[in-house]
Amino acid sequence: MGGWISIKSLKEIHKDEYQNFLDQDFQIVTSPIAAIEYMGTNLYLLPGSRLHFSELELFNWQETIGFTGTSRAHAKRADRDELLEIALRYINAPWQAGGRSIFGLDELQGFALIYSIAGYQWSSATLPGRILPFNHAMPGDLFIFHDEDSRQDQFAIYLGMEEVLWMDSRMKVSDLEEWEGFLANNRNKQVVLEARSVFN
Repeated sequence: MGGWISIKSLKEIHKDEYQNFLDQDFQIVTSPIAAIEYMGTNLYLLPGSRLHFSELELFNWQETIGFTGTSRAHAKRADRDELLEIALRYINAPWQAGGRSIFGLDELQGFALIYSIAGYQWSSATLPGRILPFNHAMPGDLFIFHDEDSRQDQFAIYLGMEEVLWMDSRMKVSDLEEWEGFLANNRNKQVVLEARSVFN
């Protein structure tokens, strides 16, 4: 996908300034839909949207700006239970290229969104966390099914009890065997299964 913007809308900044911006504490929207009341109307926010207020504000920012929905401090990383709670909100979200809401979710962006909401970085260039032995995976860890020929990946979040959250035409929960079987039947034989964890 591609697009364009006017050069008047672009201002280049140094990478250190950008990193400082990323390192600031802010609230990240966790609810499937949120809204801010502005001049008598609601501005709707998608999950993962950033609200540049910290937990240290001297006023109740939710009441001051008329915020409806739920959010969490991005600086505080979610534990395994909270990450799973965030992930399971997307059950039955249909597949949609570029989508990032319960009304349509892109697979790659959807899983990156879940981890981002939970306070973990997932850049477009690198996968999050560290590789771990597949049989050491715990709930909240990420499974990646690499197709070596097409260089495409399929993702799943391990839920425990041999269950995973993954996307076919929609986000769904099934047992690990069903996910592996589905992918093996729809791919060639040059595949690699990898487990990664963002947790220490």
